[in-house]
Amino acid sequence: MFILVIAYSCEKSKDCDFSGSYEFEIPVTFYPAIDTFYVEDTIRISSRFSKQVFEKKTGRSYTLNNFKFFPTSTIYRIDTLPPANDEEYTSLKSFDKILYPQYDYQIVEYSNGGSAIVGKYNYDGTEYSLEFSLIPNHAGLYSFSFGSELISFGSDQGFENKCDDASIDAFVKINDGAENNITFLSSSPNPHWNDWVLQKPNERYHKFGGYTFYVIE
Repeated sequence: MFILVIAYSCEKSKDCDFSGSYEFEIPVTFYPAIDTFYVEDTIRISSRFSKQVFEKKTGRSYTLNNFKFFPTSTIYRIDTLPPANDEEYTSLKSFDKILYPQYDYQIVEYSNGGSAIVGKYNYDGTEYSLEFSLIPNHAGLYSFSFGSELISFGSDQGFENKCDDASIDAFVKINDGAENNITFLSSSPNPHWNDWVLQKPNERYHKFGGYTFYVIE
């Protein structure tokens, strides 16, 4: 009984009174934060944050040393209907990619014709960082995402005061939580964007660092 009381007390001290996964907040900057770009404009995406990472459900920060967040960036052109498989219509090929050699962030081409930019953050012992740029070369309406695949690939990582049975997820907070042109999704003819995503915007757009914008000639 004494051992059980100690174990229970330890769990209470860890802020374990929540359901589901930890949800760490990853800040990302998409700039310039405008709604319309011209072909050949430069869009910069940057993510830098301390190893003291804020967790949404407990409302506190935890020290995450050399964590793997599995960042993944994609772009979809959403003003025309895609093929049956959404993955076939990723639109990274409509952009020139500037991937800086100091970061391990690379383009992956999938067998179904889709593509994404995947890799990992640099970690210097105190800070995480990742940067890249995009230059549009075709007009259209696009939706960008900078997500984290932490829940899929790294949810069993540990840290001090982690609740024993809790997995780990991430919520990308792009441009400090701005609405990031989510209303533009209504202009898409695809019900995935103009209906399904908008039914649960926090879970299906903001969580994955959504940012929607036009490109014009």
